[in-house]
Amino acid sequence: MARRSRVRAVATAAAGALALVAAVFGTGPARADTADAAREMTVQFAEHQLFIGTEPPSVALSYRWKVAGGGTAHHVHLTVDLSGVADFAEPEPSEHCEGNLCTLDLASATSDFHAFRLVPKPGAAIGSSGTVTVSGTASDATVTGDHLTLTNGKTQLKVSASAEQLDQVPGDTLTFPLTVWNNGQLPAAKGVQLRIDTTAGLHLQGSWANCRDVPASGRGGHIVRSTLCDFPTPVEPGRQYALSSPLRVKVGDEALRDKIFYEFTPLTSAAPANGPGSPLTLVPRGAMPSDGNSAPYFTTYVNSVNHADFAVTGDTVTGRRGGHATLHATVIDRGPAVVEDLLDEDAWLPVLVKLPPGTKATKIPDNCQPPPTDDGSDPGPRMGRSSYQCDFGDPAPGDRHVLSFTVAIGPRTPAVSTGQVRTLEVMKGLDPDASNDSAALTLRLTQDGSAAGGTPGGSGSGSAAGASGSVSDGPSAGSGPLADTGFGGGRIAWAAGALLLAGGMAVALSRRSRGGN
Repeated sequence: MARRSRVRAVATAAAGALALVAAVFGTGPARADTADAAREMTVQFAEHQLFIGTEPPSVALSYRWKVAGGGTAHHVHLTVDLSGVADFAEPEPSEHCEGNLCTLDLASATSDFHAFRLVPKPGAAIGSSGTVTVSGTASDATVTGDHLTLTNGKTQLKVSASAEQLDQVPGDTLTFPLTVWNNGQLPAAKGVQLRIDTTAGLHLQGSWANCRDVPASGRGGHIVRSTLCDFPTPVEPGRQYALSSPLRVKVGDEALRDKIFYEFTPLTSAAPANGPGSPLTLVPRGAMPSDGNSAPYFTTYVNSVNHADFAVTGDTVTGRRGGHATLHATVIDRGPAVVEDLLDEDAWLPVLVKLPPGTKATKIPDNCQPPPTDDGSDPGPRMGRSSYQCDFGDPAPGDRHVLSFTVAIGPRTPAVSTGQVRTLEVMKGLDPDASNDSAALTLRLTQDGSAAGGTPGGSGSGSAAGASGSVSDGPSAGSGPLADTGFGGGRIAWAAGALLLAGGMAVALSRRSRGGN
């Protein structure tokens, strides 16, 4: 009877497991849902307004298709109709194009794209415009198409380039006499807009009625200020225009690695009405240059002779063998330079922390890891180490960071044990003051095994051990697992005894089970 009861229990458990698998992975109706989703397929152009210009004269036309719900459509036939632009444009020779139609056949489709190029017809009228459409059919899906506008001709703005600025010092003023020209076929009929982006160490001087600051978020490249200036002056093809007064930029106290970015784009609507003050204007300068910058934007890099000072302070705490203590290291960015890597979005300040000998970490800050290995391999578990590298992203003058490490004190820890916190050089020559780049992390053991009083403080001052400000016998709340550090044979013996006890219980239960058969 007992054996039959166990068989029924196993069968019941197996049925429950099958039910769980069905609940997690789904059953037949899920396939039906996917099939239903496959009945909807969309085809869209990558851009909805294209121009045939001069650099290059051709233009890429790209479209993408996607089946809803991740399903699959079959026997798909896609058609791009160019009859609306046939007077001035035609496709480059392709196996997919014949006359004014470009087609694509797919046995099955989920999500992908296709592209081909259009070129202007000889003698076509500049400014001609028309509509291009894409449509399709499928054996088991409804296909929704799209359309775009194609124009023969383009406004192509270019901006003057400026030489890289080296060896500047805070207080210098840089001058940028910008010019803009149009080497396209169509005018910027409504005028142009100038965008000026600067990093922390550069400060645009002056204010104008037709210029305004806009949020710099999302611009990337450590841009902190963005300014837009609207010029209602039409910029004609083949003509050059200059700013009525050059841009002036002051090198600030924060300067170190900086850049200024400027770009002209056609205005798509009327320029805002001028406010109080004098506007910045565009002045005609004759024919456009025969050579020069080939883009509507340019970036000038500015390097300054300046420095930043990173300072650290340590800590002194007390504790006893077998207990725990908490050490605090402080890192301060004293500036004045802002540390930026203009070729990488991630600027960071690394700090190396070596805990006092005889201790191992049981709780560490989130931004700290074991130091990287020379060969780039995984350094292993985070806890139970004696040294760590801590990184601070985007360091800025005035930043102050406190690193708190809770450590287990081993049985052979010296009466006075001293570790270290020190900065690691970010850029060569960045921090010339080495006197405050490192500090001691000191642990003093009590002689009688009891807590010693003290006052919190930085390097050279005493503070009570433990995360709560007093000596503690165990790790602070939230500490991670402690690696095998060789601390104390008593704990190892206790763990071994627990394992033997658990093994004995398992054997006893096994014998009892067999005896009941």
